[in-house]
Amino acid sequence: MSGGRSWTAEAVRMVLPLLIVAGGIVGFWVLKQRRPGFQQEPEAPVAPVVDTASVARHQGPLTIKVDGHVVPFRQLVLSAEVAGRVVRKAESCRAGRFVRRGELLLEIDRRDYELAKRQAVEQLEQAAVMLEELEVEVANTDALIRLAEDELELAQSELDRQLELRRQKATSQAAVDLSRSNLLKARNALLGLQSQRQLLNTRRVRLESAKQLAQVSLEKAELDLQRTRVVAPIDGMVVLESVEEDSFVAKGTPLVTLEDTSAVEVSCHLRMDQLYWVLNQRTLGSAGDQASRTQEDYQLPETPATVVYRLGDRQYVWQGTLWRYEGIGLDERTRTVPCRVRVDQPRQVRLRSDSGLRAPEAGPRALVRGMFVTVEIHAEPREELWRVPEAAVRPSQRLWCVRQGRLQSVPVRVVMMQRKMAVIQAEGRLRAGDQVVVSPVGAVMEGARVRVREATAGGELPVGQVAVAEEGDDT
Repeated sequence: MSGGRSWTAEAVRMVLPLLIVAGGIVGFWVLKQRRPGFQQEPEAPVAPVVDTASVARHQGPLTIKVDGHVVPFRQLVLSAEVAGRVVRKAESCRAGRFVRRGELLLEIDRRDYELAKRQAVEQLEQAAVMLEELEVEVANTDALIRLAEDELELAQSELDRQLELRRQKATSQAAVDLSRSNLLKARNALLGLQSQRQLLNTRRVRLESAKQLAQVSLEKAELDLQRTRVVAPIDGMVVLESVEEDSFVAKGTPLVTLEDTSAVEVSCHLRMDQLYWVLNQRTLGSAGDQASRTQEDYQLPETPATVVYRLGDRQYVWQGTLWRYEGIGLDERTRTVPCRVRVDQPRQVRLRSDSGLRAPEAGPRALVRGMFVTVEIHAEPREELWRVPEAAVRPSQRLWCVRQGRLQSVPVRVVMMQRKMAVIQAEGRLRAGDQVVVSPVGAVMEGARVRVREATAGGELPVGQVAVAEEGDDT
């Protein structure tokens, strides 16, 4: 009895699942037979709305901004050119004072150099007197030579007369010998005077040289006397004073350091990509001989620049020129190129505002050393550049352009960002007026169709709004 019940329960447990599955299959078949025309239609793709902006050609200079600091245009160290005691120090010869060119700064004791000048004057006068004495001796010697020549002529005549008388046996041999002796004496006297005259010429050269040496000594004494007065060679500021009054200074001792304020320089560093636009400007040519081209290879083209000093929310500007490298090569620490900007008018400052430039009523009156500034270099690019909104440049360095109802990808290279605008160099075809997408578009394909969304009243979308559809959707 119990064996029959367990067999029945086992049969029910095995058959029941099969009945349930069979019932489901029958029910699905019945439902399908009742709705033979039912099909689920796919949903139409929804085109995202994007914004566009027009591509504009970059006009005017390309402004390259770098940081820098002001350094002196030149700094002069005035040293003592003569030794002596400082007997006077001007009140303006103090650090932080402005001095004019030619203004007396220091004075060294003059007495030793005044005595040296007097000695040189006396030596020069003595040399002149000795030359005058020599001229008198030369004149006397010339007169004696003329007399000796006359005496020699008379002695020769007397000898000729005695010889004639001797042939006529009217005189003795002793008289002839005496005349011949007188002739030899006359010749010897003339020869001595002529030798003396030559010595006088040599003596004249020596005295003239001594006079010139005395003249040089006088000039040197006058120069040393002038050097006892130390004056400012330029208009500038005293930045360092090294001696005080009553101090003794040796020749070459540094006295005072002046900074030239007629101009200043700004030291800055350019990256190589920034330097590229400075070296490739529209105004540069390739004409010239080999020597000039070689020189230009190691020089910067003079490029206009604006120096900006920020004080709070105010901007004070000066006009300058990028004009030279600071040395040669790259800074090995920063891999940038050190350059110098020259400001020829450091006192011509202007205040920059939204309305333009104007003379400031307060603030710095001059560009001075140590100021941290921003340098705006205005290069004239030789290559064609474009301006688009910053949002139009995709992370992959490309633009999405809308052309003839489709999207086209244009590779670009970003030159710089300026006020939420990107200055770019197109590596593909780009035209002024092209529409570029400035809003996110998601994952789209090259050549995707675009359409302008119609307004609810049958009008068009606002300018700059387009809809992107999937490829193959012609609706």
